[in-house]
Amino acid sequence: MKKTILVVLVAVVLAVGAGLGIRTAVASDEVTERGACGTTAYELSVEDDDGAPELSFELQATGPGETWQVVVEQGDREVLSGERMTDEDAELDLDAVVDDGGSDTFTVTATPASGEACIATVTR
Repeated sequence: MKKTILVVLVAVVLAVGAGLGIRTAVASDEVTERGACGTTAYELSVEDDDGAPELSFELQATGPGETWQVVVEQGDREVLSGERMTDEDAELDLDAVVDDGGSDTFTVTATPASGEACIATVTR
């Protein structure tokens, strides 16, 4: 009988713990914008990471080894800029820690060597 009660108690504790984990994941402060520019798909997200906002940008291009000029802006302030190249899976991944006291609007402009700019914006 005591063994059965202990098993039930452990199951209840595990279920409550799992429920708290799900609630934490659902209550995340992440905002995400997904879209496409022609045949290029992108995802821009901003989330709090240890108290500081972190921006993540992923772009699925048409081929590996493509060069893109990338500019990240927070409001009207440039946070990061430079060339990036797609990897062997034709993906471009970028992470940047941004200013917690700055604007809540983030824009990433990614422009291929030949082609039109792909612009993604998210507000948190």
